[in-house]
Amino acid sequence: MMKTRVTTLTLTIVAALVASPALAGWEEGVAAFSKGDLNTAVNEFKSVVETQPDWPGGHFMLGRTYLRAKKNQEAITHLRKAYDLDSKNAQYQLFLGDAYVKAGRHADGVAILSKLDANKLPAQARGHLAQLKTVAYQKSGQSGSALIEARKAAEAAPNNAKLWHAYGSLAYNEGDTDAAIRALGKAAQLDPRDGAKHIAHAQALLRKARTTRGSAKAGIYRQAASAAQKGVSSAETTDNLTLLGECHLGAKDYDGAIAAFERAATKSGASWLQHYYIGQAHTAKTQYKSAESALRTALDKTSAATDQARVWKQLAFVYEKQKNYDGAIDAYNRAGDSGGAARAAENKKTAQENLAIEAENRRLEAMEAEKKRLEEELKNLPGGPPPRF
Repeated sequence: MMKTRVTTLTLTIVAALVASPALAGWEEGVAAFSKGDLNTAVNEFKSVVETQPDWPGGHFMLGRTYLRAKKNQEAITHLRKAYDLDSKNAQYQLFLGDAYVKAGRHADGVAILSKLDANKLPAQARGHLAQLKTVAYQKSGQSGSALIEARKAAEAAPNNAKLWHAYGSLAYNEGDTDAAIRALGKAAQLDPRDGAKHIAHAQALLRKARTTRGSAKAGIYRQAASAAQKGVSSAETTDNLTLLGECHLGAKDYDGAIAAFERAATKSGASWLQHYYIGQAHTAKTQYKSAESALRTALDKTSAATDQARVWKQLAFVYEKQKNYDGAIDAYNRAGDSGGAARAAENKKTAQENLAIEAENRRLEAMEAEKKRLEEELKNLPGGPPPRF
């Protein structure tokens, strides 16, 4: 699942202070808050709230201070009070929603943030609002709405690689592959040294390639391989190398695929899968003995019935290509593919019949050749050939 981190927002508090009364502790609290002296700010704003309990600005700043101090429950208490006293104030709504999200009360966050008109916020705050709504919607199970807000957050910060990556990851999880490719590609472009972003882009391209038909398919696989190679250059892990091999395999670059899978097979965490893919690549190159060896290794490394069936079926195909029909029949049966076993048995019968026919043809050709030889010998006997009757 995508992990979304909400960035810290510092908004101007001038709008909240326009109607601020002259209260002891207010200016001291603002100064302490600005310097990051949160304990002093809390004490000063508490005195403001005690003196003027019905003024929303005091509760707002006390709530903001608690929020910055990561005391989310206390923050909610005072930000909610500010909102109740002035429900039309966009900043009160924004920070209350922020507190709900940080406290894990995502449904409450949705309820508050969905009411907020983004146009009432400063431009720099709108992206933050979209981030908050992304998390709130996502954690509340409203993934479609989360995707819309994630796009808004990214578009509000066009040079922020993290936001484009978050949007692309969410789009990928939601099955919007085209949007994922665009967003993840942009994230990788903005932060080219982060191999994880290239890997995420490659994964989206790989999915696209697998569902594409026609001449464009190989080109998308090659794009995926290029992105995966950048990820491997940053971190040569089993998973990254396996992904690179899959991209090469789809692009029909079988030598590149074999090289990547063989490197993956030497890493910690490698399994039967890399050897299975090596077997597939060798099969495509009609290198059946090498394919058989790799697939046998894959069998030795797996115990799961479904995985073994997958390997046995590929091995059966390799046996069949080598005209080892008995081996193919056994392998198909082990794979649970009775249809494949029946086809291999029929091919065996046909091959045997063809061999018998070929043997008979050779016998007849040999007889014809012997007849011609004898006729030539008779022609050369003294007195010429025998009379014909």
